[in-house]
Amino acid sequence: MNAFINGLLSTQKSDLIPDEYDYWKDLIGEWEFDYYDGYDKNEKRHVKGEWIFARIMEGIGIQDLFICPSRDTRESSPQPDGEYGVAIRMFNPKTLVWDMVYTHRGRMTRLEGTKEEGKVVLTMLDNPASKWVFAEISKEKFHWQNITVLKDGSWKINSDVYAVKKK
Repeated sequence: MNAFINGLLSTQKSDLIPDEYDYWKDLIGEWEFDYYDGYDKNEKRHVKGEWIFARIMEGIGIQDLFICPSRDTRESSPQPDGEYGVAIRMFNPKTLVWDMVYTHRGRMTRLEGTKEEGKVVLTMLDNPASKWVFAEISKEKFHWQNITVLKDGSWKINSDVYAVKKK
């Protein structure tokens, strides 16, 4: 197993990624988060989770694990629609976008990542009105949103993640 891990993980960015496209550099590491949804329902839901990011494949990609509810709270706060998922983001030097796939329990989503107005926006390829947005990224915290673009161009927020880096 060590050969697999050593072959997968990378400690530095590939030279094929220009610095201005290294959107995920501050996310490398382990995070704990508060997840919120249910905005359009009677009761807003709050779940604790964890998110782990690492550079992969000679630094040309970023892989992450999205775990919600967190491993520490899975038994005390089970969620029937919880996710234990993995994403792989690969920088495409020809198009200067991030190609991404996210998968969990029988579902796979393909996305394309760009930067728009200071936000990192991942657009679902089979449904461009659905987006995952990193609204804020710093070395200590980030804010992620699952949004739907409405016909008038406004955004409906489906869920929010507020994450802080684990110490």
